[in-house]
Amino acid sequence: MALSARKPAIPALTGVRFLAALSVALFHLSFQLAASLNIPTGHFFDNAGEPVELFFMLSGFILTYTHSDVSTVNRAATSQFYLSRFAKIYPMYLLGWLVFAPLIYINLVSLHGPGPGTYARLAFYGVMSITLMQAWIPATANAWNTPGWSLSAEAFFYALFPLLFASLKHRTVRALIALIALCWLISVVPTIVVSMLPKPFSTVQWPQDAANFMPVLRIAEFIAGICMGRLYLDRSSERSWAFDLAAALALVLAVAAMLFSNYLHARVVLFPVFFALLYCLARASGPLSRLLGSKVMVLLGEASFAFYILHVPLFKYAKIAVPSVATSPLQFSIFLVALTGVSIFCYLSIEKPLCAYLRRAYRTPPVARVPATLQR
Repeated sequence: MALSARKPAIPALTGVRFLAALSVALFHLSFQLAASLNIPTGHFFDNAGEPVELFFMLSGFILTYTHSDVSTVNRAATSQFYLSRFAKIYPMYLLGWLVFAPLIYINLVSLHGPGPGTYARLAFYGVMSITLMQAWIPATANAWNTPGWSLSAEAFFYALFPLLFASLKHRTVRALIALIALCWLISVVPTIVVSMLPKPFSTVQWPQDAANFMPVLRIAEFIAGICMGRLYLDRSSERSWAFDLAAALALVLAVAAMLFSNYLHARVVLFPVFFALLYCLARASGPLSRLLGSKVMVLLGEASFAFYILHVPLFKYAKIAVPSVATSPLQFSIFLVALTGVSIFCYLSIEKPLCAYLRRAYRTPPVARVPATLQR
């Protein structure tokens, strides 16, 4: 099998990843700062973590765009796909896991004291998270390095991608649009159900955690991204400034929804807004797409995975060393700049070379192309 030619990058989609990662970081880190300054935040701390939904859609889109040779028949391409995903996410994820390990040990000992129960919890949380299974149990989803739950979900999505892609590869535009609408409905139903639960279920955390973190309840966002990729591939040569304007409008609407909508309304609104933002950026030719596709923003976007994985543990260490970093605007800004620098360093010196090494070391040798008749 000859692997598909490498498709040209879509720089604006790389740049927008940093904006999404920054939103999630501010959601996790800036509550004390906002409170100390009496900044009116609206619903920001209800909704600013929602760009994870954008990550899931973008993941489905990019995989569809770059792995069009994957199928349930073409085992070589499928094996190469799984290797590629492992090489891309796991080295940096493992670094985040290791950096967080002393913090969770200290936390568990302070809560429960040293002893067999504490070490059993530590081992259980550690195994669940290092095997990317933590999101399947609400109690473990955020137990080890909070952002890691989304990688647990992504691992599930990656496992199903060849099957999902094969089933959607030849769908008509009308069928894809209908499926996107169905994915929108499926994505918000768990949150709606949780909001309607009677007491005592409405006062406990696990139903909300299940709705937020359970991979099977988040896969609709990934499937919508695959559908978006199929729509884009049908018309990818058509670009215009009108899409740039639409992307700018979608970006404004996303920020407004996160600031001014309650959590339930934001969950309903942000799915189509994020979908429109990504699709329009991919098709755009204008100032916003040029800005997000600039060299600086592309570098930040490429480093956004390290930024995303490391922001929680590094901030915890920063607070241990300098407690006022959580409430001082200057110190908090310095931390964000330092975090960005560390993330770029990790991308250039760890993530990128390790990913390239693993892909070279375990590359599947080319084999004869599978006849089209056997792929039906």
